[in-house]
Amino acid sequence: MNDIELLKAELRTHAEDARVIVDRAEGEKRDMSASEATEVSALIAKARVLKDRLTLAMNQEKAKESGAGFRDELQKLGDSIARPSAAKAGALHPQVKAAGGSDWGEKVLRAVSGPEGYKGLLSGGAVPLTVPLDSEPVRIGVPALVLRQLIPTVTGPSRFSYLRQTVRTNNAAVVARGALKPTSVFTMTRVDDRTRTIAHLSEAISRQDLRDQSSLQRFLDIEMRLGVEMALEAQIINGSGSGENMTGIANVSGSQAQAWDTNILTTTRKAKTKLEVLSFSDGAAYVLNPADWETIELLANNEADYYLGGPVQTVDVSARRLWGLPVVTTTAQTAGVAHLANFKLATELQLVEDIRFDWSENIYDPDGVSAGVGATDFQRNMIRFRAEMDAGLKIYQPSAIVEIDLTA
Repeated sequence: MNDIELLKAELRTHAEDARVIVDRAEGEKRDMSASEATEVSALIAKARVLKDRLTLAMNQEKAKESGAGFRDELQKLGDSIARPSAAKAGALHPQVKAAGGSDWGEKVLRAVSGPEGYKGLLSGGAVPLTVPLDSEPVRIGVPALVLRQLIPTVTGPSRFSYLRQTVRTNNAAVVARGALKPTSVFTMTRVDDRTRTIAHLSEAISRQDLRDQSSLQRFLDIEMRLGVEMALEAQIINGSGSGENMTGIANVSGSQAQAWDTNILTTTRKAKTKLEVLSFSDGAAYVLNPADWETIELLANNEADYYLGGPVQTVDVSARRLWGLPVVTTTAQTAGVAHLANFKLATELQLVEDIRFDWSENIYDPDGVSAGVGATDFQRNMIRFRAEMDAGLKIYQPSAIVEIDLTA
């Protein structure tokens, strides 16, 4: 059995394993568990890597006629992964349903590939990793997984200008015929800004390890993309606006503040009132440090009944909602401080380029062989990866942002 046949057999095995898990959930008339959904996602990821390797092997052999046949069969295999017959709406894990539609496999594949299709390493050494996180209302029962999910995104140039509202005084009133109409004040100021590059490199990795461990590239995809996303969240919240930092919601002038009041539940509810007074609460979301969200989930009355359901949940705590609004937890948010914001109204993310995953063999390491003895990665058969994105944050409506003091 040649390499192509081996890869083909392994790819088929992963597809069958994924189908078995989905069929089992459907046969038991239940949603997939979180562990099952994770396992299926991992199998799809392995299949994607194998598919890349199989395509590369076929291209290298330049077997045009047989290659066309293989590609047809690959398409069928890809379809069996992306659209298994058992993946009906009733058999999907809730978080998979949240991705939209029943083609959960296809969405997972596209989430780690790009708009052009299911691709791995390209000939130019680049793997585009577009993250399809459209800003849409977060439905009840569906958690907001990352802060970026709440922010509208547009593509545009690296330098941009927009108008930020600094005064909002609504004087609309009933007016008698012929009387002077009142004037409302909506003062805007022009903001000139630019996008910033968020990036990091991997250590040098042996080409043989990448070849022999099919999951290694997928692991790097996840880790490095996650690192960029976490850095982006830190900028959205805490960016100082100086140097290469964005201006984050914690440092924009004109936002509102909610002081500590009685307890954490009272304080967070009063913050919501500040947005309700301005008619900004519809579509708002809380951003909390995981430790502060833990404090809220562990709150109990005098009978030791948890307000949010506790370990034996009588309400869907996994949906992460507080006072009817979604909650995003992130370590980028300082513990003891929270934010409540109508991100769809107040903010917008401008992208020049979404997360991109590149690789190179041409980096020179002055200590690559030993201390003081250098070599290029190419000479040592090593590869380094780089993940980066180019993005900028616009804040149109600072008054739709409330900074909350959670410290008594």
